[in-house]
Amino acid sequence: THTNCLVVGDGSEVVVIDPASPYADEQARLDGLLDGLAAQGQRVREVLLTHHHPDHVGGAVHLAERYGVPIAAHARTREILGAREAGHVPVTRVIEDGELIDLPADRPGARARRLRCVLTEGHADGHLIYFEEVTKSVHAGDLVAGVGTIVVDPPEGRMIDYLASLRRLADLGAELLYPSHGPPIGDPRAYAEHYIAHRLGREAKVLAALEVRGPCSIDDLLPLAYDDKPPAIYPIAKRAALAHLEKLELEGRAAREGRGGVEVWRLTPA
Repeated sequence: THTNCLVVGDGSEVVVIDPASPYADEQARLDGLLDGLAAQGQRVREVLLTHHHPDHVGGAVHLAERYGVPIAAHARTREILGAREAGHVPVTRVIEDGELIDLPADRPGARARRLRCVLTEGHADGHLIYFEEVTKSVHAGDLVAGVGTIVVDPPEGRMIDYLASLRRLADLGAELLYPSHGPPIGDPRAYAEHYIAHRLGREAKVLAALEVRGPCSIDDLLPLAYDDKPPAIYPIAKRAALAHLEKLELEGRAAREGRGGVEVWRLTPA
């Protein structure tokens, strides 16, 4: 029911990843924590965003204004947030894929921290994860969740990019993962590989359903491709099925056409 916020830094500067809550009581809790760190000589350097979704940016402006610090995110995230009429979040620094953010150990007993910023799209445009190379921990945003799976909803959600992003996570060498939703996760590589296997397993069911049904609509596919799920979740499943079909289309394994105002999908010849 919450979006996890991570404070990173052991020296005189810290960064705050996804201060998400729009609620005054939750913002006050975070303010109190950061004020306590400031009293110990640790100040906020900047706010980092994983992506643009509202449940990740709700407290960013409050925090940036309170401490007079910039908000940093990927260029695509800045573009999307800048186009919003309501709840505008001004991103003042753009983060590049592969950028390193160094937080020096400039206090007695402190350890340096080094965040590597990794572009991981598929769930959201401009989605970044932050790999802390010293402790081998990664703030994974909405790439994965501590419980359940992540929505991949076209057109922004792209399954082919999402799977590639999961592989980037698997290859980081991380030892601990902080998702934006749910508890921390050990063995991030195995967790990412589990997610990949889950998605490819569903893709196989979509392909099998297409083979059985022949050219058909997504609605016709759902009872076969999602036979392990109750019909109540079919509206969400329909969006995920579309993401799978669009991936198959890009790979030349499926194609779509319009028939009587209905979008129909079919397998393509091998």
